[in-house]
Amino acid sequence: MAEWATIAIADTYFTTRAGDAMTAWPALTDANKQGYLTTSYNRIYHDTQWSVPTAPTAAQLVKLQMAQCELAWYMYVHIKDEDERKGRQAQGVVSAGVVKESYLENDIHGIPYPPIVYQLLDGFNVYGPFAMTEIGRDENKELDDDSVVN
Repeated sequence: MAEWATIAIADTYFTTRAGDAMTAWPALTDANKQGYLTTSYNRIYHDTQWSVPTAPTAAQLVKLQMAQCELAWYMYVHIKDEDERKGRQAQGVVSAGVVKESYLENDIHGIPYPPIVYQLLDGFNVYGPFAMTEIGRDENKELDDDSVVN
């Protein structure tokens, strides 16, 4: 199984993380832990907003492991609610009066991530800031006869 964080790495990570994860993660079965870790790996690796190297550096690997663990924890806490919301969206629901929620019509394909995962994956973004360069142009210069004009 290709992934960055093993169960042993996740177990160690969660011993140092504040909150309920310190006690809830160790109580999970290894099969459940592996399910959350595998699903979180797949979400990050196959999401087109991230460009994840196939052979990360040591520093990149640490960030990817942390992001995978954080996403696994997020999924443990929120996957049931997320599945229900995405199910409603898949049916074309844009407003659910019972739960008083509104959904963006085109957000069905969006994958939610907790803010810490965005921070940890900063630098792996495919769509980031862009730069512009100034181009010099002589406004008084005539167009050459052999120039291509569209």
